Amino acid sequence: MKIKIRKRPVLIISMIFSLITTNLFVTPAQAVPNEWIIVGSGWGHGVGLSQYGALGQALEGRSWQDILAHYYPATNLSDAPNDKQITVGLSQDKTAVFVRLDKFSDDAQLEMSIDGNPVATIGSGVIIRIESNGASVVTSGGDDGRAESRGSGKRISFRISAGSGLINTTSGTPETNPKSSLSTPGHRFRYGTLNVVYGGDNDGRPDLYTSISMRLVDEYPLGVSEMSSSWPKAALVAQVVASRSYGLGKVNSGLRGNCGCHVYNNTSDQVYIGYSKESDAWRDAVNSATTASGQPAILTFNGNAITAYFASSTGGRTMSTRDAWGGNVAWSQSVEDNWSINARNPNARWGVRMSQAAMAAALGLSNVQTIDVVERFSSGAAKTLIAKDSNGGSVSLTGRTFQARMKLKSTYVVGAVDIALADTLGGIPTQSGFDEFAYRAQQAAADIAALTPQYKAASEKADQAAAQAAESRKKYLNIKKEIEKAQNELAELIKDIEKREAEARNAQSQVTDSIRILYMQGTLDTVSVLLNSASPSEFTENLINLSFFAESQDRIMKRSIELIKLLEQQKQEATARKGELEELLTEANAALKNAKSALADAQIAEEKLKKLIEEKQKIIDSYNASKK
Repeated sequence: MKIKIRKRPVLIISMIFSLITTNLFVTPAQAVPNEWIIVGSGWGHGVGLSQYGALGQALEGRSWQDILAHYYPATNLSDAPNDKQITVGLSQDKTAVFVRLDKFSDDAQLEMSIDGNPVATIGSGVIIRIESNGASVVTSGGDDGRAESRGSGKRISFRISAGSGLINTTSGTPETNPKSSLSTPGHRFRYGTLNVVYGGDNDGRPDLYTSISMRLVDEYPLGVSEMSSSWPKAALVAQVVASRSYGLGKVNSGLRGNCGCHVYNNTSDQVYIGYSKESDAWRDAVNSATTASGQPAILTFNGNAITAYFASSTGGRTMSTRDAWGGNVAWSQSVEDNWSINARNPNARWGVRMSQAAMAAALGLSNVQTIDVVERFSSGAAKTLIAKDSNGGSVSLTGRTFQARMKLKSTYVVGAVDIALADTLGGIPTQSGFDEFAYRAQQAAADIAALTPQYKAASEKADQAAAQAAESRKKYLNIKKEIEKAQNELAELIKDIEKREAEARNAQSQVTDSIRILYMQGTLDTVSVLLNSASPSEFTENLINLSFFAESQDRIMKRSIELIKLLEQQKQEATARKGELEELLTEANAALKNAKSALADAQIAEEKLKKLIEEKQKIIDSYNASKK
């Protein structure tokens, strides 16, 4: 009897577990949302110095030199040139510009020039109006600035020629109330020369653009408003050096034709607000941003000033210029910026709500069913996103394109989900302060909703796996009993064979002894009978009788030989039976091994089933916790 056991691997639970753990935090396929929320991190392009990163490092006790070395690797601190002037674009495409001198001292005077020729010295408080009308038409005086004609030209310039004060300027249209507009905060400048130029962007329109020129190394940084003056000094000084270096890089690139300036006064370059930025802390930072020789410091690479880019914050790691805009710059690489995602940064997490219609229009799809970040840069910023609609359409966008179309703060996009899920969790804020844990819980809720059918199928397959495990155990026990039975049978057979061998050896010994005795006895009798014959006829008769006796002895010999052959045959049969039982035992042992393996697979399946149940419970617990 041969027993064959086939091993059936238990794979169901492991396949289900792999499926669920692989897709646990992937945006699931779902119905078309009515409204989306896009979740991201950081603010700005993410290249160079991270301002909230600088804050975090300063709070950890790092120096401004350490901060700059971290965000601009392989650069050096060098002396800035003292003779450079920088021109900052204040406004463009305006039809009216208003100027007024706000005095610090009573002797403050404002010199006005038209096309390079001084035409008037005006005291404080007088409103000056420049309108676009084929040229820059200048008037001054009164609440509207029209009381007195001052002439016209292509370029109107203003500088403080005596005393101390501020050049107050704003822009608008001829209908703008200049007195009211000039009274609002900001737009006051202590240093340099203000220029109002007609037709500044060369597009043929009769418009005005305004700019102000001043010394780069000391006057310009005092008005750069890119960091709170309340931050630690190390962060402030690092910002001063970065802003000064950025400005110098733009000066070295020359004036821009569309504004007659080196830099704009907004986030297109760096925010410049003039006098309202000045404070004791900020002035101290500007004065402290020096090299070992005491000269204003800039960042250089291979002896050349760098355009030191910076941004508010990142998603945890800065971007290289190559990833952001293309072109490999040795001093602009992706570096660690975990400080950006701490609680101090209001943009550590943000959320942007967008309706289905607006999202579909922005992406050029019939609707938007899913949005996935399919490729990221080493910084974690989105490199490629794919959006799909419910009709099988899809569109692939770069992270920069997606940011522009959705008007996002950065390309550090975490993901996009159905706002209905956010509402079930009490809502997600659209501005700063987005809770990362709320987003994760929201994702978990979405996953639970999407995986409900899969959980049902998983439960059914888990039951099948459990039944298979029970069957394996049962089969193992049956095989074990059969092996024990076979082993007992073999032991009995071995005893029987040994008994038969003993009987055969005994019978053979008896036959051999009988033959020996008969032979010896027959020989003696034959000699005695022949010698005692009285006559030839008796001798002949005795010889014939002895012949019959010999024949009978031959028959006895033959029967003995046949008995020996029979015993030998029985021995061979017993040996063969023993071999069969040994083969049976070998097969039984193999079956036992397979049964043990099947049992082990069943136990593994049970463990995976337990893990599956635990993973499911974790998701449910996360979802329940998010609702508290």
